[in-house]
Formats: sequence, structure tokens, C-alpha cells
Amino acid sequence: MLLFAYGTLKQGGKYHCYLEEAELVEEQATAKGTLYDTGMGYPAMVLSDNGQVEGEIYEIPDVLWPALDYLEDYSGNPETDLYEKVTITVQAGSETLETLVYLAKDEKILKQQISTGTWDVVHSVV
Repeated sequence: MLLFAYGTLKQGGKYHCYLEEAELVEEQATAKGTLYDTGMGYPAMVLSDNGQVEGEIYEIPDVLWPALDYLEDYSGNPETDLYEKVTITVQAGSETLETLVYLAKDEKILKQQISTGTWDVVHSVV
């Protein structure tokens, strides 16, 4: 299954090591949405027709999903999860791909909109 990575999982990001066994499918892709800085060293995305978020697309082996869900505070319980995991359409050059993405569920973490739609991985280096 494909994953759209827009923050700390991208190349150079502090959690990119989680994707060592994943295959980079597209280095440059965009999704309709708005990107926010959470103020906690990672971004959060929400769906929006008015904006565009830049990211990378990875083919994720089944064995990696539990670790990614844990990292993204996603358990499938809408009452406690910080993020939700949904399928979206992403543009990669002339291709349109269906990918999974982790979207912000709690608006309280959306501190400052990133108007460029690009998370600079320098912000997430520990």
C-alpha cells in the first residue's frame, strides 16, 4: 500500500528511518490540503481544496504499518487518536495515485499554517 509522507518521514526527516524497508515510489508529489506546524517538531495536514501539500510517496510493506501507526498515534480509535489514516488522491507528475495519509484529527495541534505547503525537514531534526 502507498503512503503520502509530508513531514518527518520524508528523506532527511528525523523519522525517515522508519521507512528504511519501504520503497520510494515518487520523490515529488502533491495532495490537496493545508499544512500546519504543530510547534512540536512535526507538521500536521488537513484536507482542503484551497491548498496544496508537497510530499513523497512510498510503497509500505505490511510489516511496517504497525510501527507507522504507533509513530503517528493512530490505533483506529477515533476517541483517542491524534491522527486519522485515510485514503486520498495524490498527483505525481502526470500520474494520479491513491495513497494512505495521516491527517490531523485534533484541531488544537494546528498552530501555524505553512503557506508553501512544504515541511522543511530541517525543522524536524533532533
